[in-house]
Amino acid sequence: MGRRAAVLALTVVVVMAAALLSLGQGFGEPASSFGTSESERTFTAPADDANQLAEAYFVHDQLLKLLLVLGFSLAGLGIIWTRRFALRRWLLLASVIVLGFVVGGLLCPISAVQNVILKASTGYLLLFLVPTVSALLVGRLFCGYVCPFGALQELLHVKRWRRSIPEHWMRMLRWLTFLLLSTLILRILSTGVLTWNGLTPFKAFFTLGGTPLTLGISGLFVLASIVLFRPFCRLFCPLGAWLSLVTRLSPFRIREASSCVSCGQCDKACASDAITKGVVRTADCLLCGECIRVCPPDALSICGKRQDDLDSSSEQSGTN
Repeated sequence: MGRRAAVLALTVVVVMAAALLSLGQGFGEPASSFGTSESERTFTAPADDANQLAEAYFVHDQLLKLLLVLGFSLAGLGIIWTRRFALRRWLLLASVIVLGFVVGGLLCPISAVQNVILKASTGYLLLFLVPTVSALLVGRLFCGYVCPFGALQELLHVKRWRRSIPEHWMRMLRWLTFLLLSTLILRILSTGVLTWNGLTPFKAFFTLGGTPLTLGISGLFVLASIVLFRPFCRLFCPLGAWLSLVTRLSPFRIREASSCVSCGQCDKACASDAITKGVVRTADCLLCGECIRVCPPDALSICGKRQDDLDSSSEQSGTN
């Protein structure tokens, strides 16, 4: 308990201190692939040529990024649909390589909710809508299958060394993500200036750059990710907070059939601690499918209705 508390407390203190430092004048100038400029904010697309219009709308390789996010999202949907959850780890590895190191960290978790406001007149709006719409329809597909920042944390995690954050701590700490989300939105609406975007963990690695502070924060989360499952995602990610809010409206979620024997295997298998005594918190579920894989009676599935309702409907159609 003491060791877990120390790791968590250290993470909170360092990240919060870094956030305060970032408020200083001129700190953390945004990288070219993530930042904004006055010309972008006042951008007006030419209307005289269709090709120029398309190029102007999709600035900074946004069309390529949009296609990549769509491709990875469809691959994630395919894994969920076919229940081949063993392939998910390979998709996460591909995300780290392609969306992380090749592209430079697609949809920065901290700046994404700010950039969609600054760049609403460009293809960034469509790029942001893909994870949002997928969360509305399916759940946190982007977080669990596409995001390279979350994927790297999960790949770094060592299961046998895992330490869980006590539930009474988590009930309080979950509000940090929503606090950061509301702060970023209010800040960008009032000032039009990106805030804290340079502090995103692992962004310095993906872009092969950064300052001693950003490299230090990234290194800290590397160490934390080894023993804690996705620490940044679960405690600090503003984009994850936004998607968790949207996910609450999704009709699809992990549901149990009448064959459930309440064995508790799903609780143990859920690294996100999204299952407590068989009850799934959809907002925290990453759709990883681990609970489905370990369920002895195969009573769990991702569906839009209770499995009991689906079974009864099948029986009724069979008797008619």
